[in-house]
Amino acid sequence: MTTPGNGRTGPFRLFFHPASSASMRVTLYLRCRGVPRDVVELVSTGLETDHRGILVFTMPDGDRETEKVGTKDLTAFNPEGRVPVLLLPDGRKLTQTGPIIDFIDDFLPRDEGMRLLPDDPWARAQAKRIMWIIASDVQPYQNIAFIIQAMGEWGMVKAPPTEHPLRLHYIRREFGAIDGIMAECAGRFAVGDELSLADCFLVPQIRNALLAGIDLAAEFPTMARVWENAIAVRQVKEVLDEAGGIVQPLVFDEDKFEVYTEPAKAE
Repeated sequence: MTTPGNGRTGPFRLFFHPASSASMRVTLYLRCRGVPRDVVELVSTGLETDHRGILVFTMPDGDRETEKVGTKDLTAFNPEGRVPVLLLPDGRKLTQTGPIIDFIDDFLPRDEGMRLLPDDPWARAQAKRIMWIIASDVQPYQNIAFIIQAMGEWGMVKAPPTEHPLRLHYIRREFGAIDGIMAECAGRFAVGDELSLADCFLVPQIRNALLAGIDLAAEFPTMARVWENAIAVRQVKEVLDEAGGIVQPLVFDEDKFEVYTEPAKAE
């Protein structure tokens, strides 16, 4: 593969972590689209927890990029401090899951692999609608790091972070919207009968919701049916298995969280 602008060749490198639901959107895309490792190399970052118990992604041990930046602090590599990050052979970096997926897809032959957006303009728009509801309206507000910080620093009522009332509110509000949308556009999958990027975004978010105790079948029947069909797809199941299963297994350090929020408890 030749990157645009400089003629240099080599694979893109995706810095990701299995504990990151945003990362999983891209790894699901790569696996379902059939993108080979010599086109996009997967580089798992490190993972620590800070004094609040919040997960912090770090630069990977022994990687050449870690040596270049001279620190394990991910913000030296990506000022956003998040994963995934797509590194081009010429050193340019791209963040945010939608642009990363679009950029990679522009380099792939259109007649090879699984197509992950419908050809029909309306169906394609519906897929993107679901994607952006998840990326913009669900994920940021149900994020465990946000919930913990709000309890520790902004006086929000204390409750178990995975099942906090605010987290459940945003999950239920937006899942209700998505379930209503999919009642009109879903087939076997989120949009029609073919797996799409909407499913790649939906699967990690459902995984988070299951950790929160959401009863998918009882509350969101269309979404539940699509979920069962999606996790039966071999490529999807492989990615989930590699990340620890259908429920998010690692979200925060409970002991550090208790210490961090102790002043809030005393009040």
